[in-house]
Amino acid sequence: MTKLYSIATIRKKVREYGKKIKAPKKLLTIRSTTDGFGTPHIEIDKNGYNYVIWERGTEHERKTTKDLHKLLYWIFKDIVFNMASDYELNHRKAEEDFRRLLFSKILELFEKLDEQWFAWEKEDIENILKENPYEP
Repeated sequence: MTKLYSIATIRKKVREYGKKIKAPKKLLTIRSTTDGFGTPHIEIDKNGYNYVIWERGTEHERKTTKDLHKLLYWIFKDIVFNMASDYELNHRKAEEDFRRLLFSKILELFEKLDEQWFAWEKEDIENILKENPYEP
C-alpha cells in the first residue's frame, strides 16, 4: 500500500521545488478546497491524490494518482506554464511563433526541477508540435 502524504507535506515540497526556479510565491499556493474560479486544488482520499479544477460550480478536470512525484509534476506543469507565459509575453518577437520562446522556457524551467518531469514535458511538447507545427 502506497503511503499518502499530507497536504502540509505537499505544500512544503512545492515550496522546495519552487525555490529551484525562483517561482513567485503566489504561484506556490496549494489549496485543499476549491475557490470556484478555476484555481486547482488537491484532495486526498482512498483513491490517492486528486488534482481538481472547479469553476463556476462545475468540475472541469480531475486527475488522480497515488504517486506523489506525478502529483508534483501536475502542480508544476501549471506553475511553469504561468512563469513561461509571463516570460514569453515580456520577450515576444513579433516575427516568430510565440510557442518557440514559450516551449523553450518551459523546458528550461523543467530541466532545473526534475529529469523525469523534463522528459514528460518534452514528450508533451513534441506531441503538440506533431499535430500543430510551428508557424514559419
